[in-house]
Amino acid sequence: MNNEQQSLILIVDDNPLNLQVLGNLLKRSGYQTVLAQNGQQAMDYFVQPKTLGRGEYKTLLAQNSQQPMDFVQKKQPDMILLDIMMPGIDGIEVCRQLKKKEGTRNIPVIFITALSGTQDKLKAFEAGGVDYITKPFIPEEVLARINVHIELKKAMEQLKKMSVTDELTDVFNRRWAYEILAKQIEIAKRESSSFIVCYVDIDHLKIINDTCGHAEGDILINTVVNSLKEVIRTSDYIFRMGGDEFLLIFPQAKFQESDNLIKRLREKLCQQKINGFPIDFSFGFSQFRVGDTLSPDELIKIADSDMYDAKTKKKAILTQT
Repeated sequence: MNNEQQSLILIVDDNPLNLQVLGNLLKRSGYQTVLAQNGQQAMDYFVQPKTLGRGEYKTLLAQNSQQPMDFVQKKQPDMILLDIMMPGIDGIEVCRQLKKKEGTRNIPVIFITALSGTQDKLKAFEAGGVDYITKPFIPEEVLARINVHIELKKAMEQLKKMSVTDELTDVFNRRWAYEILAKQIEIAKRESSSFIVCYVDIDHLKIINDTCGHAEGDILINTVVNSLKEVIRTSDYIFRMGGDEFLLIFPQAKFQESDNLIKRLREKLCQQKINGFPIDFSFGFSQFRVGDTLSPDELIKIADSDMYDAKTKKKAILTQT
């Protein structure tokens, strides 16, 4: 298993021996670890890291027997093992603060602490913890609980992905398009900015499905989608609205730039064929401008209507030729 596939666990404890024991236990079990010696260090992990000098790095590495927190390349932890009694910010408050933030609220937190009272456990669960282990801990029990919650997190993430993703193309689905459009409208209003919506309809899909089979139709769909993925920015969005129809959102983009990009892609794809049929699509735009009050439905309808007009004109030209 490579480093990208290994789950990362942030261990927070003010006792260096506990950090070493837990860190070594998890590393032997195939997990990546990052260490924090108090609550503030744990919170700082989610802020831009400072740059360590080579001497500082060697010192921390010698002290911790793990990769120092400030040196690691930042990656979202899959889990946090959190002590409660620590100087400064205690574990309960660390958990509360992380659960308030959108970027960290879904990270499962397991408390590992010497506190065994019922009220302490209740506070930990009320703060957002998913499990509670008392010290001295049994290594096999710690691993078993960690494994259960890591697998549960993966299952929840997969379910979430399936709920917003189109199975064939792996782009976002129709339901998520309306969610993202609503968020883009909020952002545009707040920042006095604009964005572009593009509606795409793939040509010849029905003919290819009827004459060559749905497998060839799927190739056509994925050929267009993969080409779109290659040219759009990382901040842009692609949604499959159903069948051969797709929606693109270009945040803070200019209309002419978006139009030129789609036209260049169409010209490139038209040079390819599937079973003798040229790969082609029609498209239309709508734009949300500063001061607009358009809804997601209205933006989609405008772009869809513009696309339909373009498709009609294209058919008329083909008929004349």
